[in-house]
Amino acid sequence: MKDLFDELIGEQLSAVTFVQDYFQLGFDGPILNVTNPTVVNYAGREIISWSEGFRDIICSQITKTVLRVETEENIYFKIVFKDEAFISISLKPEEYKTPEAIHAHGFEGNGMAFL
Repeated sequence: MKDLFDELIGEQLSAVTFVQDYFQLGFDGPILNVTNPTVVNYAGREIISWSEGFRDIICSQITKTVLRVETEENIYFKIVFKDEAFISISLKPEEYKTPEAIHAHGFEGNGMAFL
């Protein structure tokens, strides 16, 4: 699965779309539907999903290029940008609101992934 998410490296975040109780991260092909709590860390500021200012800070990451993707099983899935800002999606079992924290699709060869 890591190989699939490695396709994000070198891609830019091109869109953030809010849909009722989840949001989407678009990367000029791959799209991640995110349902679990998410933290955005940028310039020393950290905001959790759906808190005041979250929309602004996550949208300010649009056009940034992905440096690396990190996963810590049952802890987080993290997208780190070239300026070291990051988006960290919780993979803690107690924070799942749906069967998947992330439903990702649009990868090469129609690849899909669920975390």
